[in-house]
Amino acid sequence: MSAMELKNFEEQLELLSFAEQLSIMEYLAKLMQRNQKTQHTPLQDRPKKRQFGSAKGKFIYPQDFDEDNEEIAQLFGAV
Repeated sequence: MSAMELKNFEEQLELLSFAEQLSIMEYLAKLMQRNQKTQHTPLQDRPKKRQFGSAKGKFIYPQDFDEDNEEIAQLFGAV
């Protein structure tokens, strides 16, 4: 906004009642809050997304992984 536009805006505001001025100020405050919430994070500051298969070979589960399913189901009363 140029200095001339700002001056024109201020003159128009002065023509309004106090209640109307207050209403505009509240609206502007809400817009500013919304703008602060939607500020974008620069790409270099964003956490990197996990890539599918990036843990391949880093996690190994035992061959008898499902061996205790029956016992666990009984503990939870499912059987």
